[in-house]
Amino acid sequence: MTHDVYVFGSICRGESGPTSDVDVLVIPFGNESAQFPGSWSVYSRELIQEYYSKGRLFAWHLHLEAKCVFSSDELPFLTKLGSPAPYSTMNNDIDDLESLLQQALFELNNGTKNVIYELGIAYTALRDLAMSASWALLGAPCFSSDAPYRLPINFPLPLTTYKKAMLARHSSTRGTEFDFDFDPVVEDIIQAPLVQWVESLRVPK
Repeated sequence: MTHDVYVFGSICRGESGPTSDVDVLVIPFGNESAQFPGSWSVYSRELIQEYYSKGRLFAWHLHLEAKCVFSSDELPFLTKLGSPAPYSTMNNDIDDLESLLQQALFELNNGTKNVIYELGIAYTALRDLAMSASWALLGAPCFSSDAPYRLPINFPLPLTTYKKAMLARHSSTRGTEFDFDFDPVVEDIIQAPLVQWVESLRVPK
């Protein structure tokens, strides 16, 4: 087999906790995706190169955080690619993520039966909104799970609420069970001026 294996995410930032997983990326040099665990992310060299050439935020995530743990080549593929192009789709990404957040807020506000799932979606949208905006607001992308609190704009949610929404995400995607009441978390998120916060992230076009 010829491929590269990288780890990235919270384990590389020193932020991993009891409910964290390990993000693994494989870049095969052929059609070998079936030979890797289903929980690993497998991207072709062509797709990764496209992401780098277009300056996708995921490319910057890999460039800044990914650690190569195995390579069939003398020089890992990401090292060969160098720096991605500048991130240029921030406002478009914010539009898409705001739509995702609005849908989750609508469901939560209308008594959804999938509270944990929708809380997890809201958390993901809020985190990724801050990651997208960090390029302009911090001068460099921030991929921390606490990214909303690292921006120079007040984030209108208590950290405890945000952390519980994150646990809801872990519960819906990893099957982790928690014994606390999610109803106060829903109430905090519904009442917070999150739409106004999103608007404050936008950079004039």
